[in-house]
Amino acid sequence: MADDKPFRYRPINVDDQSYIDIVKSSLQKKNILEDNQEYDKEAVATSLTPFYLNTLTGPGLAYLDTFNKNRKKKGLEPFEPEFLKKYFNYGNNLEDDEIDIGREFQKSVTTGVTYSAKGVGEIFTTITDAIGDTNFTRDLDRLTEDFLEHQKPETWQGDVTRLVTQYGLPSTWVSKLLTKLPKLHKLKKNYSKFRKTLSKIENKFLRRSAKLATSIARRGGTAGLSLGITDALVAESGRETYFTQKVDEEGKTGKDLAAARFINKLKFGQEGATFGAGFVLAGKALPIMAKYGVYKPLIGGYGKPGSLLNKITPAKIGMRVANAAVVNPASKILGGSTVESAKLLNNSRFVKKLGIKDGVLMKALNVTAKTIDLPGKYVLPYVMKGVNTSADFITKEAGTRLILAATKEGRKVLPKTFKATLPEFSKWRTFTVNNSDPLKVVLKKIDNKLALVRSLGFKTGEGYALTSAAKNNINRSARLIEKKLESIEKRAYKLASGFKNMYNTGKTSPASRDYYLNGVLEYLQGNKVLGALPKELQITAKSLNDDLIAIKKQFGGLLPEGDLKAAVLGNLKGYIRKSFAVFEDPAYQVPLNSKLFKNAEEFALKLIRGNGGRNFRLNAKEIYPNLSQKAAEEAYATGLVQKILRLGKQDMFDPIENLNAIAKELNLGKFIATGEELPTVIQKLLGETKSLKSQVLTTTSSMVAQSTNKLMFDKLGIAMERAGVLFKNENAAKAAGILDPVKVGGVQGLGSMKSGFTSSTKPYWGASDIIEALTTSSTPLDSWIQNGFYKNLLQLKTGVQYGKTVLSPETQVRNFFSAGFFPMARGLIGGRSSVTDGISMVIDDIWNAGKGNAQAELRLFDNIDEGIKYGVLDESIVASELNAVLKEIKNGKIASLNGLAKFLQKNPFTEKAARLYAGGDNVWKWYTYNWYKSFTKDLFKNDMGQARQWFKDIAGRELGTTTLTGQKVDMAEAIRQAAAWYTRNTVPTYSKVPIAIQALRRTPFGNFVSFPAEMLRTSFNNMNISMREAGSNNAVLRSMGYRGLMGMFTVMGGASYAVKSLYNNFTGFDEEKLRLFKKHFAPTYMMNSDLLALSTSDNGKFKVVNLSDFIPQAAVLEPINAFFNTKDKLNDRPTDTTDKALTYFFGDGGPVMTFFESYLSTPIGFEPFADILLRKGRTDTGKQIYSTTDNPGDKFEKMFYHVAKTLEPGIITTSRKFKDAIIKQPTSSGTLRTLQDQSIGASTGLKPFDANILTSMDYIISDYSRIRSNVFKAEKFYKFDKMYTRGGEVLKQEYIDIQREAWIEQRKIQDAIEAAIKLNVDFDDIEDLMKERAGLGKKQIRKILDGEFIPVPYSDNLFKKKLKTIERNEKDSGMNKKRSIEEDFHYPKDMFEDVLDDLKGTMMDKNFFYDRKKDDNTSELITNEQPVKVAQTSKPKIETQPLPPQPAVRVASNVNASPPFTSLPKNDQFKLLFPNG
Repeated sequence: MADDKPFRYRPINVDDQSYIDIVKSSLQKKNILEDNQEYDKEAVATSLTPFYLNTLTGPGLAYLDTFNKNRKKKGLEPFEPEFLKKYFNYGNNLEDDEIDIGREFQKSVTTGVTYSAKGVGEIFTTITDAIGDTNFTRDLDRLTEDFLEHQKPETWQGDVTRLVTQYGLPSTWVSKLLTKLPKLHKLKKNYSKFRKTLSKIENKFLRRSAKLATSIARRGGTAGLSLGITDALVAESGRETYFTQKVDEEGKTGKDLAAARFINKLKFGQEGATFGAGFVLAGKALPIMAKYGVYKPLIGGYGKPGSLLNKITPAKIGMRVANAAVVNPASKILGGSTVESAKLLNNSRFVKKLGIKDGVLMKALNVTAKTIDLPGKYVLPYVMKGVNTSADFITKEAGTRLILAATKEGRKVLPKTFKATLPEFSKWRTFTVNNSDPLKVVLKKIDNKLALVRSLGFKTGEGYALTSAAKNNINRSARLIEKKLESIEKRAYKLASGFKNMYNTGKTSPASRDYYLNGVLEYLQGNKVLGALPKELQITAKSLNDDLIAIKKQFGGLLPEGDLKAAVLGNLKGYIRKSFAVFEDPAYQVPLNSKLFKNAEEFALKLIRGNGGRNFRLNAKEIYPNLSQKAAEEAYATGLVQKILRLGKQDMFDPIENLNAIAKELNLGKFIATGEELPTVIQKLLGETKSLKSQVLTTTSSMVAQSTNKLMFDKLGIAMERAGVLFKNENAAKAAGILDPVKVGGVQGLGSMKSGFTSSTKPYWGASDIIEALTTSSTPLDSWIQNGFYKNLLQLKTGVQYGKTVLSPETQVRNFFSAGFFPMARGLIGGRSSVTDGISMVIDDIWNAGKGNAQAELRLFDNIDEGIKYGVLDESIVASELNAVLKEIKNGKIASLNGLAKFLQKNPFTEKAARLYAGGDNVWKWYTYNWYKSFTKDLFKNDMGQARQWFKDIAGRELGTTTLTGQKVDMAEAIRQAAAWYTRNTVPTYSKVPIAIQALRRTPFGNFVSFPAEMLRTSFNNMNISMREAGSNNAVLRSMGYRGLMGMFTVMGGASYAVKSLYNNFTGFDEEKLRLFKKHFAPTYMMNSDLLALSTSDNGKFKVVNLSDFIPQAAVLEPINAFFNTKDKLNDRPTDTTDKALTYFFGDGGPVMTFFESYLSTPIGFEPFADILLRKGRTDTGKQIYSTTDNPGDKFEKMFYHVAKTLEPGIITTSRKFKDAIIKQPTSSGTLRTLQDQSIGASTGLKPFDANILTSMDYIISDYSRIRSNVFKAEKFYKFDKMYTRGGEVLKQEYIDIQREAWIEQRKIQDAIEAAIKLNVDFDDIEDLMKERAGLGKKQIRKILDGEFIPVPYSDNLFKKKLKTIERNEKDSGMNKKRSIEEDFHYPKDMFEDVLDDLKGTMMDKNFFYDRKKDDNTSELITNEQPVKVAQTSKPKIETQPLPPQPAVRVASNVNASPPFTSLPKNDQFKLLFPNG
């Protein structure tokens, strides 16, 4: 009889057993495990799971399960409804050791709620039993157990859910009730006073320590009291205690049982209080340990930032040593700037303290420094300039000429010689296709294609700078206002919570968060003075008010004369707009039968029938002539309300214009300045929102956007005129060669503003294509996004990608650490900037809003404001790409499809996760930006001339004299702009993603397409910028260039090489062994990855980590690796030039497909559906999802599980991996995860995995049997295709080709065996593995191991069957009377046997037998010289088509060779001697 347990455990020693007993006892006593309970069941998802969880069908299914269990107890057959059996396989869908996860969830919740209710009920039954000596408590016990007979959870997951249900909600209620107790109110008041006295402690460490201790004590007391009461109330009576002795209840009834139960409840409460306080202590201890035990000693450092103590950490010391010992001196020497370093040393405080006279040290150093500087100053700059000039010539002059020569139109305008230089590349984008110069027309067409994959798009450098500055200004304003509002909301919430806790519980507290927020709103509206607000809100509220006044002042000043300008400037301090949902929520709707709509209809009807409604009445009758006047007016009122809602949804850019359009429609006869002027019923119809946040954002958002766009378009017109793109009049445009110039018309985004760019009196003129590029904001696929089905596809794709990245702890961690390679790619190490500053900023930004000192928080806001203003922060590629798609989905016109997008954007958890993901990017960008600020400050040396020269030489544009908002560009501004330019062009930046990639990310195809595009751009920029710097005349800039080149070397392989060299010394691995592992045993997707072995190979078992997952530059490196790997692969098999080219371009793992993988791969969200629908139940790796023999219910269940598991968010995947590692559950392939590996992956982003060569060899060996059949599958060997020409030699050649394919596949097995041995796998183990494989005989195994080729046999039966079919066809068609069949033609058996004779015994260490090159002493069997006709037997009655030209045969003419005839195979000798048979 088979054992029903998966494992039989061996006896363990006393110590281990004691340990297990202690743990098990503690779990039992806390009721986490029942006594002697074993979880023999596993919770699994089935096709019925969704129905168990459904509130309508769940109870019915649960009742059916319970009913059938009772029937089984009685020995009766279970009742199984036919439709459940047919479609869901009910009754047979679970094994004995399985339970449906939906049913388990039902049981858990039911048990938890029942125990909670019973615990509370026992209070009343014990009192009753104690007074009247009744047995209500005993009866309650019996009723509960009877009810829960089939309801108790049967898995550990179910028990956890039961505990959460039983204790979670009751403990929350208890906590809330405790805050209302008068005694605790006094305690809270005294605690607050005591905390204030602690604030007076001068020593910072003592003050913080005292506050931390009191906080822990308060929280511990609250939590202990809360959990103690909860435990006493809801704990079930059968639960054991941990450190107190329960009163025995067995056999007791009436008063005795009541007394015992009451005492036990007190004991439960005692334990609960102890554990509650302990949880708080542990909760506080863990982050403190992480901060002071890991982060600070390793990375952050102790002490004040910048202090010596703060600098002493491994991370900081390592970077400083690398900079001081290698990067800095090397870059100085190569850049020829050691003299500058000598000057700095001479002027340092260290030298002055030594008392050395001025100039003495300098004279000593000068000669040496100048000598060292000679190459870097006089040789290398010219070499770099030469390289740059050559590169420019190749890519621009020569490259463009090649492109022109490739097209008919281009050849007509191609300059004949290189003396006639082409126009400068940057000028091409200013050309037009409507130009009179044909060369410019062609170059513009080329540029239009390049614009799709260029960051600048169709814009010029200055135009892009202006539009980027405008976009960043809008973003920074929105972010700053939101941060200040968030801070005010958090502080208001804290105030309200504190006031509420201090208030008498007998009354309702008048203080709430809204009370304080409304006070701030009144202050912003000018109806309340600042001093009337709580002190905690005053600083931030004043700062917000100052921002609002500045925004309104700028907006009002830029507006044209009119009512809106007067309204804004006339009430500058109090002007606040109303907020309406119709403007903010694209899905906002008001049903026709709703009260809001009906009230609006009544209002409209009163207007129509009122004194001023004559025109309304006339219009109503005109529109509805067939209705009575009354009915027409009612219909007109309905239509009027609908039109108001439509006007509210129109995009007029400024909501005030929408409101005034509505007022005009209602004939109100007054200007709407804020929305307050509208009738109340119309305000409600439009969805008025009275919150502080919505009203402030409504007021500022459109104002900032309009003001910024006006300033941008004003400057853009001037800049484009200066660049020769736009002209003041039509004639000037024609004189510039534009054939049909047009005027600049309207542009989006101005709202109520007017700009000189769109002036009707003094318009700009230009080419139509240029003006369209400057004025349109539409992008490809804009119309597609409105399609409902298309939006659903995008939601699925984006939602799953969101879950796999933003909601994955491992990806979050990897995102942070790997982003550190971006500044490293430019050599940005040393002491110029601090990573810890960036970390602190991000942490405060995400989690510390409204906490701590308000002035310090405003300084944080200033940093965030600066980062966004210059386009440095909030530009994470992945987070921004996902957020952009979500916004586009949410803002579509299909209201019912916004659920997922809205949830991911607005849910607090997902919102925090997205901020954290972007924060990982922000840390390193802030570090990079500040590093460059420090560098450019030293570079410019307070000289605006040097700053302007840098912008011209390196940035490739002129430095403006004023900013977008009109401020003068001073040195500080020049430094910020330069640092931002460096950061945005060397670190992946979402707003720099080209148009084509932006369009592609809006399709349902590809995965994170923006990232590889940006990696390609920034990698090229890093090299290009560094080369330009290295060729500069400025020594400091040259040093920066060489620093950048060293950084590029480091991230593009140097760092990886160094780490691998270090590990290889200990592991015994080298590049060749890792190459063999990747080629033969690693997963396919790692073929071009950079792998690192972490341990030695123990009979083929070792740990590996994929560095390419961690190094972002792998997006560029992997296609390069793919090129060399493909070249290596092609060397293993004979291929012609065409095959090689196709393999490079379209082969799996080839360089081209590797590069485009992100763009062409199946999106994560569609993968499981592609597996089911397109791959017919198989994954792309060949894994079977379900069997064709499965019934519909099993198929659905397996498909459901596959889809759910593939689409699950990363946090679930990570949690499951940890669980499997803890309980030692192997993967489906048998791999056992370790807790250590999972912890490393979760904490660093690097995921070690176990390589097992023997396991991989098992799969490879299993391929041998498949080779025997697979080589025939794609061939027509046994088919009837081209029956008249495919015979004899043709079939022989096909058979040789089939053998060649088999040889290639078997060679792979042979190579894998050799590789396994080199990777320390024991030969005997490989042999044993092969013996275990069914279908392999001893002779085959020996031949494979000896490296002998085993030819693939042909099928005699299939050929005989083919001949019979031909005979039957001949007979059926009547052709058998005219001809007879030549069996040797259709089945050249002798030829096949010759092939087998040639191949038998051939060894795999040489080329395939028929591909081997023969030396001069060997006869050539097949050549193209001296053709000799091969004999062909034919019979006169059969009128067949002639055979195709046959290969010629030549006898070698070398006199020293053996007789050519004897060198031929026997069959060929026979044919030559007897051509006619």
